[in-house]
Amino acid sequence: MASDAAPALVALHRVTANVLRVKSAWRFTLSHATPHTEAAAALWAEINAHTHQLLTRAQREGLLAPDTDLEWTAQVYYALLDEALNKPGPDGDSAGRDPDVLAALVIDTLLHGAGPRH
Repeated sequence: MASDAAPALVALHRVTANVLRVKSAWRFTLSHATPHTEAAAALWAEINAHTHQLLTRAQREGLLAPDTDLEWTAQVYYALLDEALNKPGPDGDSAGRDPDVLAALVIDTLLHGAGPRH
């Protein structure tokens, strides 16, 4: 099932896990949010467009509140991805972490924060 055909929550998880799987390239991209070259600017434009499209779908499907600031939410999402990439595992190393587990952590934090569930 393609990301476009899947419900937004499934697509968001898949995209997040895939980003975390290619973490070395993503870590470099995240650390250079202000593009310094045409190629970097094009890459960030593509990343941002896809992220905003996915967040808009999530909002339309009720995962995000109707008045959610999607620009801010995208920034938070990128920050969570960066934190997940640097999260140490049980042995203190960030390598070898399960991308699906980290993706669930990122998505859960993005959608629900750290507060209690009601």
